[in-house]
Amino acid sequence: MANNTKTAPGRAKKAEPKRKKHTALKAVLILIFLLVALIFAVYLYLCMRVEQDAVIGDVTIQGVDIQGMTREEATAAVDGAIADAYRGQTVDILLAGETYSVTIWDEAQNLLTWDYSDALDEAMELGHGDFLTRGWEWLQVQMGNVEEQVVTVSPTLTDTETLKSLIQATGIEAVDTAVETTYVIEDDCVVITKGSAGVVADVDTLTTQVASLVNSGDWPEEHTVDCATLSSEIAELDIQAIYDQIYVEPVNATLDPDNDYAIVASTDGVSFDVDAAAQALASAEAGSQVTIDLVYTEPDITTENLEENLFADVLGSYTTTVTGSSGRVSNVKLSAQFCDGTILLPGDIFNYNDTVGERTTARGFSAAPAYNNGETVQEVGGGICQTSSTLYAACLYANLEIVTRTNHTYASSYIGLGLDATVSWGGPEFEFANNTDYPIKIVTSYSGGKLTVSIYGTKTDDITVKIVSKTLETIPYSTTYTTDSSLSSGESKVITTPYTGYKVQTYRELYDGDGNLISSTEEAYSYYKARNKVVARGN
Repeated sequence: MANNTKTAPGRAKKAEPKRKKHTALKAVLILIFLLVALIFAVYLYLCMRVEQDAVIGDVTIQGVDIQGMTREEATAAVDGAIADAYRGQTVDILLAGETYSVTIWDEAQNLLTWDYSDALDEAMELGHGDFLTRGWEWLQVQMGNVEEQVVTVSPTLTDTETLKSLIQATGIEAVDTAVETTYVIEDDCVVITKGSAGVVADVDTLTTQVASLVNSGDWPEEHTVDCATLSSEIAELDIQAIYDQIYVEPVNATLDPDNDYAIVASTDGVSFDVDAAAQALASAEAGSQVTIDLVYTEPDITTENLEENLFADVLGSYTTTVTGSSGRVSNVKLSAQFCDGTILLPGDIFNYNDTVGERTTARGFSAAPAYNNGETVQEVGGGICQTSSTLYAACLYANLEIVTRTNHTYASSYIGLGLDATVSWGGPEFEFANNTDYPIKIVTSYSGGKLTVSIYGTKTDDITVKIVSKTLETIPYSTTYTTDSSLSSGESKVITTPYTGYKVQTYRELYDGDGNLISSTEEAYSYYKARNKVVARGN
């Protein structure tokens, strides 16, 4: 059955607006979708276009804005900025009012390291995360929603050995504020300026100080360090060494044997009290002066004294009578001439054989009687023992020291027992020493058959000498007889002259000016042999 039902006119009009609304909504939705799709596409494009190797944030490291820089570019720029900031920067070390500068970094030497990798890593992380977040982070930076980052890098010093070498190179180790004790020698005193202890650089601690300052973050604004120090003590002044330098032994005036015995001037002694000087210096304040007076001492024999008293006194003298042949007399006189004028300085030793020399005819000596193995023989130089004996006796009375003396085999007729001194070339010797404080001189003379030997010098006391010879034993000789056919019956002739033997002790006695005996000492022991008398008789 056909549906003939018809829509009412009023209802048909209501259905049309609904259709239009639906179409419009659909269009809006499509438009929104397209817009969102466009925005998303643009965002995806933005995420895709964000630079992966560059800093997108507003980041400043060590004053360098690294936004837009790659990691390599940022590293180079920051390194350059740090280099510019610290190149040529020094640490000034103060010591004893002087400044010693250590350059931490220059073109030749760089002691610094620095690390800003964490800041750079953080800067590179922004905008370089997941793909879909990149764009958003970039947009946040552009809208100012990401805080600006400002990073300051402090350098670090780790190479302390090189730093120590640089500190040493400044010469600071040579600084020592200690003031040594000094002295000056003046004409009449020694002036000592007492020093004071000080300080020297403690380089090891100083190196730590400088490294700590550099690493503190306050450098280079704070660039001064007061040097760490160690105590520096001064050496104790050697007073004895100064004394040894100054000390002069008083030297007596004397004669110069190499300049015709001209007078050599005396020298004053110079000294000071070492103990008193040491005590004065010990109690003195640092920096003060101590004055030590010098003591000048005249010698016992000054130049003037020697000039006035040289050979002024006869210390001792002795005279013997010279007899015998003309040759013997000549030998005595010649040997005396060799001794005459001999000068001995204090301490000198006189040697008779050295002074007289070898007895030869070429030197003017003659043959004369002399003893040889107990026999009387003719010998060149015979008789010179009288000169040595006379000299020996003069030395005894001059109170001189006898060094070597030997008595004759037989007692001598020209001099008393115990006063003789025999000599022979090659020995025995006769020696004596000048044990006085002044030079002495031997003066000999021969006149009227007498030989006189005198010792001239300078008398310094009132002592007189007496020589006492005591015969301990007398040894008599005996007489023996021989037959001589050339002699007539009852006729006799002495063949060997006899000598009585003796044992004698000689004493040296000293008396003061009032005649009081001061001392008596054994001077010499003399043993003289006896020689038997030999008489020849006719048959």
